[in-house]
Amino acid sequence: MKVLAIESSSITASCAVSDNEKLLGEYTLNHKKTHSEKLMPLIESLMADLNISIQDIDAIAVSEGPGSYTGLRIGAAIAKSMAYAVNIPIVNVPTMKSMAGNILDLNKLIVPVMDAGAGRVYSGIYRWENQELVTVVEQFPCNIHELTDVLNEYKEPAIFNGDGSVNYRSVIVEKFKGKMYFAPERFNYLSASTLACIGWSMALKGELIKASDFAPQYLRLSQAERNRK
Repeated sequence: MKVLAIESSSITASCAVSDNEKLLGEYTLNHKKTHSEKLMPLIESLMADLNISIQDIDAIAVSEGPGSYTGLRIGAAIAKSMAYAVNIPIVNVPTMKSMAGNILDLNKLIVPVMDAGAGRVYSGIYRWENQELVTVVEQFPCNIHELTDVLNEYKEPAIFNGDGSVNYRSVIVEKFKGKMYFAPERFNYLSASTLACIGWSMALKGELIKASDFAPQYLRLSQAERNRK
């Protein structure tokens, strides 16, 4: 099964193609959020270099959110239009699960933390079981104090990644009562290769949707909507 993965939920613009568990190629920019200009050319270049076309793709994995409102909409528009064109399904991968997938640790809870601004974060709790990344707590919005309160209920060691784990490290160190670890910097960024891997695993279990049914999951109101309220 060939999967085209599209990641646009943060500053990272990334695309990848995998064939079952094998990564065929990945192009990633981690510079500025200019996804409207950069993402589609990245996809076109990657597929041209791999000498494949959209007709060769069996499913499109896309980061469903949370994350940047604009970035998520751009990724969704590209994924839906390509899926519509050749009538293939979409695998909508939770962004926090994709970030957690950067970490392989069989003995710890994996806690991705994305900085949502204004003291808020997005997170979720995951662990590896039988070579599969499973969800302990579904992704959710909170503040960092609420997150550490939830984690302290598990009384297990945890490894943190994502920009929120960097920006709020001092709070985590102060409030989290368990044994804690922080991922190296390179594992704090979302990548389409990880997205492709998780998307392939979900597709094997039949977790596929029609392009018409896919919509980004923001988990909270936009800044404009919050200001209006």
